[in-house]
Amino acid sequence: MTPVFDTVPDHWRHPVGPYRQAPSEFGGKWWLTNPFTGEAPWTRTRAEVEEASLPPGFSELFGPRPQSQDYHSAGNPSLAFRTAVGLWEQSLRHFKRAGYPEWTQAGDWVEATAAFEYWGLGRPRHYEGRYGWMTRFPESGIRDFEAMTWTALNASQLVVAQYQLRLLDRGVVPEKRHPFVPPIAWPQE
Repeated sequence: MTPVFDTVPDHWRHPVGPYRQAPSEFGGKWWLTNPFTGEAPWTRTRAEVEEASLPPGFSELFGPRPQSQDYHSAGNPSLAFRTAVGLWEQSLRHFKRAGYPEWTQAGDWVEATAAFEYWGLGRPRHYEGRYGWMTRFPESGIRDFEAMTWTALNASQLVVAQYQLRLLDRGVVPEKRHPFVPPIAWPQE
């Protein structure tokens, strides 16, 4: 985060020094400015600063950094928030790149993508991280649902069944049961 102070020595102030004072509507504090922060860093939110510093493709896969206000409805909001932040930071630490692995191309995914979209998972997104190549489904009902990329490509129906079972564990019943989901796992009406 950019250093901010209530006051700074005169020789640190713009135009001699690197600190500029924010307008009163932004708090009137003194902000460090440089080519990376710009001349008015107080206008950028923390989320914008973090978004700009994330590797390409990361935010599309893992979303923005979790915010505490999003966890007030959880049973233990403090624990849920700390867990979410820990998982997000771990994903960032081990994230290598997004895209297709060298051993596959976009054309290889036509059938698998059609199956995922048909069963409600949305378009698959791929990344290389801590556990090698993984495929996530950020458009699905479970944003953090993922599978190994090889499995998603070669056993897409199995991934769909795993997704439906995860939904059922969360108390959400999909519109229709995938044939690989055991009937006993489906709620009886």
